[in-house]
Amino acid sequence: KEEERDTTEDDLLDDFFNDVEETNTTTTTATPEPTPETQSNNISKQLTKLGTPLSQINRLLPPNYEWKNLNPFYVLDIPHTAPLDIISRRYKALSLLIHPDKCSEKRAKEAFEQVRIAMTLLKEEEKRKHVHDLIEQGQKQGTRDYQVSRTTTTNPTLLSKEEEEKQLQSFQEKAIMKVFATIEQKRRDVERRKRAQEKRERDQEEEEKTKVKKEMEFHKRWREGDRVDLRVGSWRDFQGGDGGKKKKKSRWS
Repeated sequence: KEEERDTTEDDLLDDFFNDVEETNTTTTTATPEPTPETQSNNISKQLTKLGTPLSQINRLLPPNYEWKNLNPFYVLDIPHTAPLDIISRRYKALSLLIHPDKCSEKRAKEAFEQVRIAMTLLKEEEKRKHVHDLIEQGQKQGTRDYQVSRTTTTNPTLLSKEEEEKQLQSFQEKAIMKVFATIEQKRRDVERRKRAQEKRERDQEEEEKTKVKKEMEFHKRWREGDRVDLRVGSWRDFQGGDGGKKKKKSRWS
């Protein structure tokens, strides 16, 4: 069962990377950096921006969403530079929209779980900083990938500034997803090796228990056999000794 699970995880990761590579270079515009105006938005305004519960559920649960949602800022659909108060506000808005107690959509519980996990991660300062650094790393790699793509392409298409920004953003988004997926893959590899080691130890323990049990059974049978031989030998000695009694001679003999 563990081998089947590992194979399934590998297949899902391959599918995810294929999806990333096939993503169209003209993706949606990134959420703008927070400004004093956006920071002052209340929950109701955020709800208006988020759209319908179904649209958010579909956004949160696309194919291979377990890998795409590794980036908690992607899950909450806010920039990675957003402060904690904006993060908390977005979490509350999404909760009001798709919490299973408030939303009757079939996959609401599953979608909300993705939001809950993201918030749990981001509310801790150290983990939030780690996620921020990973996104920065992905953005830099995406920029390098974009520059290589533009310089190695024969007769590159002339793009407007807006189109260039969209292409750059697309490369950055792909690189960010790969950064998170690669780290998760390494984590799962460690868990896989750990499970394999634990299984070997359990098998060795069971093998040792089986060995001890067989030895005990052998000695038990040997002792029982020895007692039988002893009883048989004593009975033969007894019979050979005429039962410990001498027969009386008949007066006619």
